[in-house]
Amino acid sequence: MDKKKSEFDKVFSAWDILVIAFGAMIGWGWVVSSGDWIQRGGVLGAMIGFALGGVMIFFVGLTYAELTAAMPQCGGEHVFSYKAMGPIGSFICTWAIVLGYVSVVCFEACALPTIITYIYPGFLKGYLYTVAGFDIYASWLAVAILVAIFMTIINILGAKTAAVLQTVLTVIIGGVGLLLIASSVVTGDVANLETQLLVGDSASTVIKSVFSVAVVTPFFFIGFDVIPQAAEEINVPLKKIGKIMILSIVLAVVFYALIIFGVGYVMSPADIESSLSESGLVTADAMAKAFNSSAMSKVLIVGGMCGIITSWNSFLIGGSRAMYSMAESYMIPRPFSKLHKKHKTPVNALLLIGGLSVAAPFLGRKMLVWIVDAGNFGCCLAYCMVAASFILLRTKAPEMARPYKVKHYKIVGAIAVLMSGFMVVMYMIPGSGSTLVVQEWAMVGGWSILGVVFCIGCKLKYKEKFASHIDVEVEELNTEPDAVTTTLEKALETVRSEKVEKEETPAIDFSYFLPVNIVFGSGKVKKAGELTKPYGKKALIVTGRSSAKKSGIYDKVKDSLEAAGLTTVLYDKVSQNPLTTTAEEGAAFAKENHCDVVVAIGGGSIMDCAKAIAFLSKNKGDISDYIYNRLRSDEALPLVLIPTTCGTGSEGNGFAVLTNPENGDKKSLRCNAIVAKVSIVDPECMMTMPKKVLASVAFDALCHNIEAYTSRIAQPFTDALSLYAIDLIANNLVDVYNGTAGKDGWEKITLASTIGGMVINTAGVTLAHGMEHPASGLKNIVHGQGLAALTPVIIEASYKGNREKFSKIARIMGGMTAEDCATKIRTLLKKLDLDCTLSDLGIKEEDIPWMAENCMKVSAAGVMNNPVVFSKEEIAEIYRKAL
Repeated sequence: MDKKKSEFDKVFSAWDILVIAFGAMIGWGWVVSSGDWIQRGGVLGAMIGFALGGVMIFFVGLTYAELTAAMPQCGGEHVFSYKAMGPIGSFICTWAIVLGYVSVVCFEACALPTIITYIYPGFLKGYLYTVAGFDIYASWLAVAILVAIFMTIINILGAKTAAVLQTVLTVIIGGVGLLLIASSVVTGDVANLETQLLVGDSASTVIKSVFSVAVVTPFFFIGFDVIPQAAEEINVPLKKIGKIMILSIVLAVVFYALIIFGVGYVMSPADIESSLSESGLVTADAMAKAFNSSAMSKVLIVGGMCGIITSWNSFLIGGSRAMYSMAESYMIPRPFSKLHKKHKTPVNALLLIGGLSVAAPFLGRKMLVWIVDAGNFGCCLAYCMVAASFILLRTKAPEMARPYKVKHYKIVGAIAVLMSGFMVVMYMIPGSGSTLVVQEWAMVGGWSILGVVFCIGCKLKYKEKFASHIDVEVEELNTEPDAVTTTLEKALETVRSEKVEKEETPAIDFSYFLPVNIVFGSGKVKKAGELTKPYGKKALIVTGRSSAKKSGIYDKVKDSLEAAGLTTVLYDKVSQNPLTTTAEEGAAFAKENHCDVVVAIGGGSIMDCAKAIAFLSKNKGDISDYIYNRLRSDEALPLVLIPTTCGTGSEGNGFAVLTNPENGDKKSLRCNAIVAKVSIVDPECMMTMPKKVLASVAFDALCHNIEAYTSRIAQPFTDALSLYAIDLIANNLVDVYNGTAGKDGWEKITLASTIGGMVINTAGVTLAHGMEHPASGLKNIVHGQGLAALTPVIIEASYKGNREKFSKIARIMGGMTAEDCATKIRTLLKKLDLDCTLSDLGIKEEDIPWMAENCMKVSAAGVMNNPVVFSKEEIAEIYRKAL
């Protein structure tokens, strides 16, 4: 399973993330735009407009809340869109949100010194030059650069340091806002409201004026999405994260609405008009009037400056985390994924964004207004894509754990997509009031081109690593309701839905029988004689041509048998894909030598052939008649199996796969008589395998477990064992293959292989094995290689038959949804140097008709066990896709 532990420190408390999100949404706009809002819609109309805008963003926020709690990983939008839309969708979404974050950071670097000029008109000293009509002064530049450096350092010093700064400034903003509201209530005049409550002389014009405010309000709520960017650093229960995100949006709506009320209650229409034509800071002038002191206007401006810093701080956090997540996926240069050794912050991403904020003031404020408008467009585009991801993941991954689950997701998702899409369209429609100008479109285009350059460049440089994604292990906090409360809630829910459950949930009904004695552990092969002695006096040892002898295992077993008083004879003619004729010859040899027990040393081919030898030694007739159930018997010589490869699992079942050389049929003999009396599974016997053999047999073991788990006749015991074994293989196989695992890794792969053999004895195999047998029967190809060529293609064709189970497999393998399963299998095959096609194995187009026909003949049970049952023609098409 490709998962990693988070490298971030969990330092954000519930309060921290609330003030980060709220501070991101409360910038400078409430100081300069309140008069404009009131003139557009009136006091009540503007408040309603903000409520409507809040509702729009609320639905988008709900989608974020569910997704963040479900996937609490650094990068937020990057992860959501990756799971739902794949690498390209993820790149577009995350690159768009990065533009939004970076543009706001750069804009705030210019906004802060500009506000100082309102407090101290003589602040501007040392004229330097003019850009787009905006005069640049040395004093203005110095302040902008120094604060930009300060903000960057604060964020590098640690997320908690930034959160402390955010808390202090947010408290100041709240305090200043409350001062304005409280003072306006005391000194304001109802007459001011009566003359500007609504704008318009008819219902239609009033509605139009309200919507003119509602249209622009969503852009003042941009910033709540900083929370998912820093999700790995949040030390809060997952369900609570979603609730806090929604709360931050509600608080922002309330704050803006109350500010509008306070300004409108204390300022008459004439006062607002006068303020707009002079300072332009209507809210500050309202504060001065409420206290009858010009000094108080400066106090409010200080609050506005705090809003700039909180917005700046939040977007610096969000932008750096978004860049980090893209670099982690090799979508942008890898150095941006570097974390500070001590403070665990994305230092290189912060240095880049901080460097841009230092350079931004040199371009002047007008240029940055264009940049921030282009950035807002990027944010809204990302919102739309996240809302779409919310809907897609409800369909693609319905079983995903969702600690904060939104009710009526179709309605919520549709509204979120429509609202965020509406915001995107508003930037495009001429005359909407939000249309991007030519310069702003040029910036969007330039950013897009830079993204294409990064995308292509990183694809060429990092190759298969490009757009890779590794999930972070989620450690949920136990601060939700206690166990007693949870149990009671579940019990009540069970009572409420008992009738429905009885109607919809089928009864559990199965039988399980597997009389196999597994003796597992390192060094157990030395007990071969002791374990075999109860079953006979003369042992036929069955091996391949040379490997058991070269590894020394044959001598160990022979010596152990003889030390226990048994005599032995050797039959060493078994080869890959054993033939029925080889089994017949071995049985004749066993009879000639009066053997009464069979001991097999080797991989699946040797064990399967030994089973057939043991069976034929006690039964007359053609073995094909027994394979096709034309004859039946439940007798065989006792079997002791000693596997030396961890793949086939033959030691754990009553199957013996044989190929008939006359017609190419590769099919299994199945009966309880050929279940081993003892299977000695010694991981040390596996450790001499060549890497190429290990990759092939271990992938066979993985396929056994996947196929048993997804089989139509699977049952609770096989499901539990299969999932356990899949996890063992996913977590250990690559390390074992690369030689970096210890003995414990070999033990786990060996155990998973044995489990694979056991589960297919009950649940059977499905189409991968069913289609591979004709291929290896025809061309004598390596079984594991044949499975490698076929399995991903078959999963792509079959996953819709059982999305839930394929999703679980995908998550174990490092993916998320059922659609990810085949991709993750291919990734594993590449790591094992096992990725291949049927063409690579010598299969040609002209072989397909025979293989499809033979598959229906020899693998009828596997075809019917598959989650989706395919016709012969459909099977032929799957073969073609695997060529």
